[in-house]
Amino acid sequence: MKRLCYRGIAALLCLAATGGLAPVAAGQEQTGVDGREIYNRFCIYCHGEKGEGNGPAGSLSGVATGDLSNKAYMSLLSDQELFERIAWGEERFPYLQMPGWRSSLSDEEIRAVVAYVRTLEVDRGPLTTPSPREREEKFRTDPLERGRIYYLHYCSGCHGKSGHGDGEAAKNLATRPAALANPAIASTITVESVNDYLTARRQSRGSRNMPVFEDDFRDKVDEIVLYIKTLAGLK
Repeated sequence: MKRLCYRGIAALLCLAATGGLAPVAAGQEQTGVDGREIYNRFCIYCHGEKGEGNGPAGSLSGVATGDLSNKAYMSLLSDQELFERIAWGEERFPYLQMPGWRSSLSDEEIRAVVAYVRTLEVDRGPLTTPSPREREEKFRTDPLERGRIYYLHYCSGCHGKSGHGDGEAAKNLATRPAALANPAIASTITVESVNDYLTARRQSRGSRNMPVFEDDFRDKVDEIVLYIKTLAGLK
């Protein structure tokens, strides 16, 4: 089933703006592939013209869009690591908000994007944000951080980044999504009740407002519930 979330909205914006998956025009003399053109078709909508993470779709999720122009940060990533991030996205790096493009771009095209991204780097001094390794380690070791990322990916589109039921995808819904940051609501939420609701056992066909999530989502619910409790100030 389709998931109503910021991640999906961002991906659709990218595809709509590119006109689908049309062939990429040649540009660079050495490779025959223009990394700048590919970037402007697939990446600019989140990462922005200069790679600063301020594209029109970059603020859809509370997960920060990567600043590709920060030399101190980018210097900690090899070309191969950048290639893998572009190719696999959050499928392999779940703490990222971006989709993977390996089914849309060839290896040569992805390498051309990596080469172009390197030209966007600007020296702004020492790194003041978490490094790539620190981001990865925090996600791997901190259940609350995983819950935050999963909530932003899967739930904030309707329930809002702060849990007030005011997500971007919910603006035209007849029924306002639950304000999960409300302590009275959050205190009733359990892993079992969320799983029942997401699998439609507690929703009638006529009143269902949420999509039915796949089985692989169920192993994320406990950490999402943990994070929801913090939105309401509960422990």
